[in-house]
Amino acid sequence: MEHISPSAARRPGPHAAVSPRDAGITRVADLMSPVESVESVVSVTAPLRDAAELVHGLDAAAVVLGLSHQPLGLITAASLNEAAQKHPQDWQKKRCAALLGGAPHPVSPEDSIEDVLSRYRRAGAHPLLVLDAGEAVGVLYPDPVFTWCLTQPSSVFDALGLGPDPR
Repeated sequence: MEHISPSAARRPGPHAAVSPRDAGITRVADLMSPVESVESVVSVTAPLRDAAELVHGLDAAAVVLGLSHQPLGLITAASLNEAAQKHPQDWQKKRCAALLGGAPHPVSPEDSIEDVLSRYRRAGAHPLLVLDAGEAVGVLYPDPVFTWCLTQPSSVFDALGLGPDPR
């Protein structure tokens, strides 16, 4: 598929690992999980049943591609669970397009983790699609971001307004 980066064909695990030597990481590219061209991609016209087969776990996501193979967003386990609760009889037959209405804007591999934390503060922590020149190159999951946070001095969070409440 033309919008999946060939360099993103391998994935170390469900999330990128953060080792102690990575404590200075500040870019999305360093924490994202690369997109696998076959295992984590679903068509916008596919039934939600197909997306559900790809998404395993509470913090997993499938990249949704449009008719021209352009990345449109993510379908997460949480969004699939919500669809199943709202439409218990027929959710599996609905198209993937039905879950893309409120998809968050993608991030770039060069965006800082501080920018991601600001987004999490405004809209909650959830997987984010990573695009580079219009190609889906990865998914940034919250777990590696929060693991990175554990390695940072509190001044990083104070500067973002995420530190202790002064009250």
